[in-house]
Amino acid sequence: MVPQISSVLIFGGARGIGAATARAFTDSGARVTIADLLAEEGEAVAAELGSDRAQFVRCDVAEPQQISAAYDRAVEKFDAINVVFNNVGIARYGTVDELSLDDWDFTLRVNLTAQFVSCKRAVQEMKRTGGGVIVNTASILGHASQKTTAAYAASKAAVMGLTRTVAIDHAGDGIRCVSISPGTIDTPLVQIAARTFKDRKPEDLEREWAAHHPLNRLGKPEEVAAAVVFLASPQAGFITGSDLLIDGGIRSELYA
Repeated sequence: MVPQISSVLIFGGARGIGAATARAFTDSGARVTIADLLAEEGEAVAAELGSDRAQFVRCDVAEPQQISAAYDRAVEKFDAINVVFNNVGIARYGTVDELSLDDWDFTLRVNLTAQFVSCKRAVQEMKRTGGGVIVNTASILGHASQKTTAAYAASKAAVMGLTRTVAIDHAGDGIRCVSISPGTIDTPLVQIAARTFKDRKPEDLEREWAAHHPLNRLGKPEEVAAAVVFLASPQAGFITGSDLLIDGGIRSELYA
């Protein structure tokens, strides 16, 4: 593994966990390329961090060529990439008899195939420069599921399998690969999800979701970001192929 984090590529870096992680990496001295479909928000984060330390690249991870273009831009500006954070995920809800094949395919394309495509290019770049770290985003729903989340849960469980295999295939190349499984984190996506229930107040739903966690609150994006920065650091140099639960203890409790 490279001894120092100098250049980081973050997919899904425009807001929430991704933006918090971009800030945390730049605070540690790294330079960051933020790749996201949300141009206005991504440009704002990059401007906040400064043009010498960050850049934004518009990227739809459902399109493999745009993932490749994000890598090209990162290498062009910062010479190399030694950390990649694949912070991507969408959800399409429905039981298996209701969920359309299009929704199933699109969920796996964004949540799983995009991370495969990114890992493929990351390995190629890191072999060239002597190693690095890939952090993939799985989910608590890769460990235990909820109703109507067949596509999402399947995709996130598969991310952990992908992570383990990349880790063992490329340990000899100086590349570590790990995944994280967040619980419910207080991000714009969670807030949007809370507003989709027309018969419930968003604040009531968020309190209910918080109560499911033994810590009795939602997680903070900055808490996930701190874990990602640690996993990418030399201090975590003996960690590879593992998944880190960042879930407020929700997976530990059998009955609430």
